[in-house]
Amino acid sequence: MKGMLKFLIAAAVFAGVAVSDSTSFTIHVAGDSTVQTYKDNVYPQTGWGQVIGYFFDGARVKVNNAALGGRSSRTFIEEGRLDGIMKAAQKGDYLFVQFGHNDRDYSKAARYVEPSEFPGYIQQFVDAGKKKGVNVILVSPMNLNGSRNVFSTGNNNYDARGMMQTVAKNNKIPFVDLNMKSYNTYNTTYKNIPDYVTRYLYKKLEKGEYPNFPDGVNDGTTHFQEMGSMGHAQMICEELEENLKSNTNLSAEAKAALTTLVSAIKPRYTIKVQTNLSNYNGLITQTQYFPAGSPMTLRVTPNGQTFEKWVDDDCNELSTKQIYYGFKTKARDITYTAMFKGGSECKKIDHGSEGEGGDGPNSSSSGGPQSSSSIDQKLCFDGVADTVWRSPIDMSRPELGDGTTDSNHEGFTGQGFFNLENSAYSTATYNVTSDQSASNARMMVRYAFDGASNRDMKITVDNGTYDVAFPPTGGWTKWDTVYVEDVWLDALDFKVKLASTTSDGGPNVDMIAFDIKGVYRTGCKPAKVMNDPDTSIYRIAPSRNFKVKPTAGKSFNVLGSEVPASELRRRFPAVKTFVH
Repeated sequence: MKGMLKFLIAAAVFAGVAVSDSTSFTIHVAGDSTVQTYKDNVYPQTGWGQVIGYFFDGARVKVNNAALGGRSSRTFIEEGRLDGIMKAAQKGDYLFVQFGHNDRDYSKAARYVEPSEFPGYIQQFVDAGKKKGVNVILVSPMNLNGSRNVFSTGNNNYDARGMMQTVAKNNKIPFVDLNMKSYNTYNTTYKNIPDYVTRYLYKKLEKGEYPNFPDGVNDGTTHFQEMGSMGHAQMICEELEENLKSNTNLSAEAKAALTTLVSAIKPRYTIKVQTNLSNYNGLITQTQYFPAGSPMTLRVTPNGQTFEKWVDDDCNELSTKQIYYGFKTKARDITYTAMFKGGSECKKIDHGSEGEGGDGPNSSSSGGPQSSSSIDQKLCFDGVADTVWRSPIDMSRPELGDGTTDSNHEGFTGQGFFNLENSAYSTATYNVTSDQSASNARMMVRYAFDGASNRDMKITVDNGTYDVAFPPTGGWTKWDTVYVEDVWLDALDFKVKLASTTSDGGPNVDMIAFDIKGVYRTGCKPAKVMNDPDTSIYRIAPSRNFKVKPTAGKSFNVLGSEVPASELRRRFPAVKTFVH
């Protein structure tokens, strides 16, 4: 603690600006799903932009986290999100920019950025900041487990780190090397702790560990738990301090702005975690360095030992659960101990008195996933979805649409269907929420129309656009389905947009459904799923809003009739649409 204060004072003197600077400002954040703010119902999934505010003085610093999943540097700009930040920003604010993960994903052309073009898009962020008087700080993308690590020796040799470093050097602005900082931490500090990074930092969760993921989730290579993102925020602060201390390439203006920024970083305290065993060989939360008021998780995964409780350094019992989360750190160095059966008795540890506590991040999230409850609840599915298509969504009334909501043809499932206008420019847009991330979700569209020619459409789901062929169904009351493969979803609010591509317009659209649970119209609730322990649904209940009412022994069928579940499984794997 004392050493850190001495460092901050020395750094401020080095730059010639007093540490007592009281300037107020906003940190704006641009990035992807590793940075964005997530809703409570997908906790512990967290982006570092969601927690970076804990590390700054809330009386001086606000955070506007505009990061959003699935975006590359190009699509973030093309969607107007950089313009949105600049409209909200004031002279003297800061813009943290992290891109590279999605830019290098050549399998998704909608967001891929050629390596030769990547520096130019990063430069656009710098230029926008200079024009508005906003101080830009480039943050290299953190190292990701597996094949998507982003540095010069990574997969596809997409050197996002090196290119961002060059842009920063050419503009004489700070470069936060989160990529190498995280790489070294994962492969040095945690090298001899197998599975620690995947299980405790990334979002690889076992069944029953967190209420929001009762069945667990295997996302151990891309997205992060709260403690992973808190660690990244800590690394960013350390890199900012190191820039101020030793980056001789900074311009005088950049150095002065960085000094103001560093002066607002809160003191960090040592949070030591240990056990009462001399030979413990399971996983346990490692020592952290967080400011007061930061969220903290204490966690153990015993390897044969019997866990009893967590205690603090005064031997106060905190929890009897192996994962204890949701509490805030104190304004002092502190030690937490995992007590195991057969270990030594708890002994109080001397410690200093507690200083002033810390507030949570004072942040707004203009691009964050905030849900609305204004939707007509009759459009919300309240029946029981089958285990194949777990997220049925009524499409009869879009938020915006060129067409009409009709019910004059039999066989629809919900409140009606949407009849798109006969025009090559007709569209329908829906606000949708996902409670989980998926890189290869499957979506179906139930539709009908009579005619001899296709009524193809472009379907946009969040940041991905898919060309979908809609063959005639043979009549307005004969409903059929098409499928969209490998749909990318992040845990956020997004839009589903249907756009006609022929002069006949689109078909009558009844519903869509996803094969993962927890996707629904924004303002509704997730569908209950048959035989899902999370919702305790082991038999079929009738649906109030949807016209299809399954009977005993039948599965809810999103196609609009009653068939045995075995027949559904046989029919659905067929792919009728190729996605480009």
